[in-house]
Amino acid sequence: MADERGNSIVQPLAKVSKKQKVYKRPPAVEEEIAATLALPLYDAFRLAALGRTRPQTLVYLIRNFRPNRPSPQYDAMVVAFFSRLERSGDRILRDLPENFRERAHTIVQSKVFELIHENDLDIFECSFKLGAERLYLTARSKMKLRVATEISREDLAPPDAEVSTEEIADALAARAGRAGTPLAEIKAELQSIYALLTDEERIAVGHIHVMGLTYAEAAAAMGCSDTKVKYLIKRTRDKARETRA
Repeated sequence: MADERGNSIVQPLAKVSKKQKVYKRPPAVEEEIAATLALPLYDAFRLAALGRTRPQTLVYLIRNFRPNRPSPQYDAMVVAFFSRLERSGDRILRDLPENFRERAHTIVQSKVFELIHENDLDIFECSFKLGAERLYLTARSKMKLRVATEISREDLAPPDAEVSTEEIADALAARAGRAGTPLAEIKAELQSIYALLTDEERIAVGHIHVMGLTYAEAAAAMGCSDTKVKYLIKRTRDKARETRA
C-alpha cells in the first residue's frame, strides 16, 4: 500500500546491527503490514492481539502506534507479544529445571522491556524467531551455568548427599581451625559471606570448591581466563576474612 506519491506507508527499518548489517523485513511481512494498516486501527489491533497476523506485524503495530493514554486494545497486543515470545522460549529452555526456566523467562522479559522502551526491536520485525532465539539462548547459557554451580543458601548438602549438613559444617570448621563451633553459627556465617558475593564469585567458588575443578577447567566453563578465576577466588577469600574480622 502506498500514499498518493507512490511511497510505501510502512515505516522502514533504520537500525543497524553491531555487525553493520541493516535489518530488512521479508517482502511478505511488508505486504501484510501494509494490508493491516489499511484497516481501521481498532481492527488491526484486534487481529494482531488474536494472533491473526505475523509476529513481525504485531511488533510493528506495538512500535509505531504507542498510545498517549491507557488503551486496553494496545495492552492486549503487548500481552500477545510476550505470550508468543514465551512460547518461543519454552522449546529452548525445556531441558532446564522449572525454577530456572522461570528465571530465564524473567531475564528475557526484562531485556525486551528495555528494547521496547528504547524502540530497538528491528531484529524482531526482520525475524521474530531470530530475535527470540538470541535472547533465550543467552538466558539459557546463564541458567545452565547456575544449574551446575548454584549453592543453596538454606542447606549445605543436597537431599541425596552421602554426608549430612552437620558433617560438612564440621569439616569446614576443622579446616578453619574451629572444630566444635556450633552448626548454627557456621551456617549463619557461611550464608552471610555468600550474601556478599557477586554472581561471578559464587560461580567461581562453585567450580573450584564444590565441583573440585582446576582453575583452567573453571575458566573454560565460565568463558574467561584462569587469571580472572583466581582473582574471583581471592576476592571471595578477602570478603570472608573481612566478615570474620
